[in-house]
Amino acid sequence: MINQQRGTDMRSLVQKVAVAVISTSLLGASATGAMAKDLKKVTYAIATADLNVGYPFATLPKALGYFEDEGLDVSIVPGQSSAATAQILLTGRADVGVAQPDPVMIQRANSRIPLVSFYAVSRRGTNVLITRVDSPIQTIKDLKGKKAGVGDLGSGSITYLKSRLLQEGMSDKDVQLVTTGYGTPGFEALKNGVVDFAVSFTGGVARMTVAGYNVRKLPRTEDELNQYSYNLFATEDYIKNNPDIIKGLGRATAKATIFLKNNPEAAVRAFWKYAPDRAPKDLNDPKAMERDLAILTAQIQDMGADELPDDFAWGSQETAVYDKIQKYLIDAGQIKTPADPNIFFNNSFASDYIDFDHKAIVDAAKAAK
Repeated sequence: MINQQRGTDMRSLVQKVAVAVISTSLLGASATGAMAKDLKKVTYAIATADLNVGYPFATLPKALGYFEDEGLDVSIVPGQSSAATAQILLTGRADVGVAQPDPVMIQRANSRIPLVSFYAVSRRGTNVLITRVDSPIQTIKDLKGKKAGVGDLGSGSITYLKSRLLQEGMSDKDVQLVTTGYGTPGFEALKNGVVDFAVSFTGGVARMTVAGYNVRKLPRTEDELNQYSYNLFATEDYIKNNPDIIKGLGRATAKATIFLKNNPEAAVRAFWKYAPDRAPKDLNDPKAMERDLAILTAQIQDMGADELPDDFAWGSQETAVYDKIQKYLIDAGQIKTPADPNIFFNNSFASDYIDFDHKAIVDAAKAAK
């Protein structure tokens, strides 16, 4: 553990490494953005009402200065849910946003909204159904007639629940949806029996566990382990008119991913510095580190960063994965007519996202305390 002064030293070290890397042109295209006189303003929405440590793909590049290195002045704002984030983007209240792909794909296929994914953040399914450890619920079939806790009705988890029920010959009419909110209210609703089970996500389950709530996950299918669960979206026009911003956002996100996977504890401390209101009073509190590290570990797994190499093509997207997601949305009755899966994403900048010295980022991460 470190004290506040050493936390400052860590930030200083990362900045010095970044400056050295830029000065020797090791970061390639990002140097132009870093040396720019004026930073380009970007509003970045995240599909949550609670900007906690579990969103390192946004908060970590901000905390470590990676957005600034790319010439970007990024403002991170809560988007409440995936559906709400989509509306924020469509109405121009944010430029880019992270959301679950399901709700956006449904609207894209059915109504041809102009939103597309330009960066795959989480490469594994994150949704999960949970119950109390003493619950008689063991399988999806046991959910019939039960009360389902959901964060809000605009969450992508609703689509996930509908799909899982359909796979067992049921529909959402076979359960009663109860809006519980996120975080502690949702945890308490499950604990106290207000709901019989809940639709959550891996990071949320990690938060529950370290907070002392005992829950059990229902079995997941193999297909869920190889599909995108959080992506960066923007309108087609924004991407077309701002290619340098898209490239910079992707590079900063990729750098943060590499830093995160090589030193998650330093990533926790970077978040505490970025959001002091979410930091413990005692920065050396081992329980606080255990709590936030558990959440980040779950996110690392969702991003696939626990297994993929440092030089992986972070942010890249595959047609086959979108085809698979679309098929499950069709099966769930959410998409009426199949669309070309290529309309859901833009992979044009994948090579730009990894146009930097990976070793420099790895070294900075390993040197951070």
